[in-house]
Amino acid sequence: MNTGINLEYIISHFRFTLNTRDPNFIYQIILVNTALVLLYFVFFTLIGKFKAALCKSIVMLLTPPFGVICFFLNFIIGLFDRKSDIDYLELTFSKEKREFAQQTDYETEKEFVPLEEALIISDVEDKRRALLNVLKADVSNNMKSLVKALDNDDAETAHYAAAALMDVLQKYSKKLSGLSVKYQENPEDADVNKEYADTTYEYISSGVLGEIEVKKYAHLYVDLIDNLNKYHPEMLDTEQYKNVVDCLLTIGRYDDADKWANLSIDRQPNIEQSYLNALNVKYKTEQWDDFKEVMQKMLKSGAQLSDKGIGVIRFWNRK
Repeated sequence: MNTGINLEYIISHFRFTLNTRDPNFIYQIILVNTALVLLYFVFFTLIGKFKAALCKSIVMLLTPPFGVICFFLNFIIGLFDRKSDIDYLELTFSKEKREFAQQTDYETEKEFVPLEEALIISDVEDKRRALLNVLKADVSNNMKSLVKALDNDDAETAHYAAAALMDVLQKYSKKLSGLSVKYQENPEDADVNKEYADTTYEYISSGVLGEIEVKKYAHLYVDLIDNLNKYHPEMLDTEQYKNVVDCLLTIGRYDDADKWANLSIDRQPNIEQSYLNALNVKYKTEQWDDFKEVMQKMLKSGAQLSDKGIGVIRFWNRK
């Protein structure tokens, strides 16, 4: 009995049959399978999915008719299961991530450059566009750079910077005025006291104040921290101990700076910054023996040292 594939016979006698005993049954399956695979391959190649179509076509050719059936069922299931409008924000894991995605202007972010870099761009139009993109964001942390931008050769760039700077200064002034009223009404309110102090120090460190204004607000900051220490000493954190020492040094109250530095060590003996506060005071007042003593205390304290702390120790140990 001849069992070879008679292609001419299969084509001329092609008919659908459910009789598995028909000698051409398997050939008909292969022929139909091949035709479907070719149609699949041509269609998906035309819509630009050549690689995916090639891989799937090979699988379907090698596994007739199960490959075609599987891919067809997968396609049908996908049609019913697919959502026309997928909310990708729901795929994030937290409210904060969703809010970030909603607030981000991706087109602007792609063109965003730091303010310092924007100011050195040679092309005037590019410089202005880059600066405007920066100014669309919160420029409160870029106020020092805005001051530099005031001296830019391009008049319009300087104008943008001046307008942004005035806007930020007005916001600080308005916020400080409001906090001052609340503070005067109830100086024992811990939250108001802390917010007033923190905002005041932000203003001091913004880089836009003159020497006289810096000292004026440094006095205010010290008073606010003194008040917070009087009513709510537990509210003071590491940053505030550092800031009050810096302000006291700025206005020349060295003895008070020394007291606050020692107080930070007493209350936060395991924090590196406490010892750096004291080292700063000893350095500014040239108390070298006390400086070395504080440095030894820091080494013995068990405080976890940062690169800055290690650098200070290494530098002064060479002296």
